Amino acid sequence: MNLLSDPLLPSLCGESGPQVTDLPGLFANFARDDVRELPFLRPHQQMPWHAFMVQLAALALHRSGSRDISDDPDHWREILRGLTPEWPDDEPWRLVVDDLHEPAFMQPPIPAGSADPYKSTIQTPDDLDVLVTSKNHGVKQATAENADASAWVVALVLLQTTGGFLGSGNYGVARMNGGFATRPLVGLVPQGGAGAHWRRDVGLLLDNREAQLREYDAFAEHDGTALLWCRPWDGERQLGLNELDPWFIEICRRVRLGRAGEGRIVAKAAGSKVARIAAKELKGNVGDPWIPVNLAKEGAAYNQKPAYRVMSAVLFEGREWKRPFLLEWHESVDNVPMTARFDVLSRGQGTTEGHHRREVPIADADQWKTLFDPAQKDRAAELAREMIDNARRLQNPVLKFPLMSLVQGGERDVKLGDQTAEAWARPWLERADLRIDEHFFDHLFTIVETGSHERWARFLQTVARETFADAALSLPIAGMRRIKALAIAEDKLESFFYRNFKDYFPTSQKESAVA
Repeated sequence: MNLLSDPLLPSLCGESGPQVTDLPGLFANFARDDVRELPFLRPHQQMPWHAFMVQLAALALHRSGSRDISDDPDHWREILRGLTPEWPDDEPWRLVVDDLHEPAFMQPPIPAGSADPYKSTIQTPDDLDVLVTSKNHGVKQATAENADASAWVVALVLLQTTGGFLGSGNYGVARMNGGFATRPLVGLVPQGGAGAHWRRDVGLLLDNREAQLREYDAFAEHDGTALLWCRPWDGERQLGLNELDPWFIEICRRVRLGRAGEGRIVAKAAGSKVARIAAKELKGNVGDPWIPVNLAKEGAAYNQKPAYRVMSAVLFEGREWKRPFLLEWHESVDNVPMTARFDVLSRGQGTTEGHHRREVPIADADQWKTLFDPAQKDRAAELAREMIDNARRLQNPVLKFPLMSLVQGGERDVKLGDQTAEAWARPWLERADLRIDEHFFDHLFTIVETGSHERWARFLQTVARETFADAALSLPIAGMRRIKALAIAEDKLESFFYRNFKDYFPTSQKESAVA
């Protein structure tokens, strides 16, 4: 099973329909932007696979001295082999290689003279993947018993390029801020299919390699290791950034595929004493073109779920955040409409906490200016901070105090510090914030364009009233006091809302704002 010559990767193409290709054939289809779907990818695998395809194509083109993003599979086959000339039999591109002293695809060899270290067996590719679910719900584990080769290919890519710390001997990648963090993938996505996105990112990497090397001068300028699975690894030696190409494709685990009964593929794993790359102190800030860097926190890589608060900071707050290279606007290739995409697989200690994909559409020139024109961006940053403060005030006090009043039976003076009442109110405050999260950027662009906050304030008012009404149906309220409690709490809601947001309504409409 050789990725350079065997049809292993299914795709649904626009012109040619369903097909199964080798890796060079998939690159050729990407170059034509003919790929409509890759059915072997689950949602959380799509952006890591995109990053792998971009890095691999850019490395192959750079090392070959070519800039031709060709739609000829033979061209791609030639330059991909050019990355591994020491192996004329294509061992680094084969899924299964029996000799453990030779590399296999995304599987490092053991050093010469070493004994077989692989003890534990992994039966299915979805058990090799990065998802961890303690109760085995949501996405079931270890179900892909009859998986084809493509499932093993993508599971290896996900594990080796996005894996985190998972107990002793299982270290994570260098491109994240700590073992329980995540490798975020944040960038601009043009119109078109997966191929259009891929072509943009590959071309920009090639055009800006020298600038990247100047900014991140720790890497090897020439002949650095690019495909880390080709280097022998004993589980003890670490690689320094000075040994690596800036676009290196990472591995973080010692794993090998082999054959079990009836030719079925299984994986075997061995632990390591250290992470493969010595970069812990950099906190994930290793020049990855998709990773925002928090300048306010010692240059640490982004490690948050993409809610509107942190997204707006990344998009607008240049003093606090350094936007990743592929989130920046590049005049030579970028045209509206486009989309700013945040793709994050959130990770905890021994768990994964959801795959989060958030997108901010850039529909026209006005929205482009809001995000990328320096003068407009500063104004948008100020407005976003104001709107975030509005959202906080909507939660507390506008909603929190009336909800606590309901639970306390309609007391005029809310008893602060009542942990039981606060616990009942908290899910409803979070629910209101989720409503705001869904529509935040639409309202931000409207305020930038019109200069008026009225539509935003009306939206907040609707969120407050609807959240309160739904909460009143489920919160525990003493039956005999229910009518009084509701009246008092509703009065507090309207009063607090008017007090906090009256200035956003025209003078003639301030009275109707609380009607």
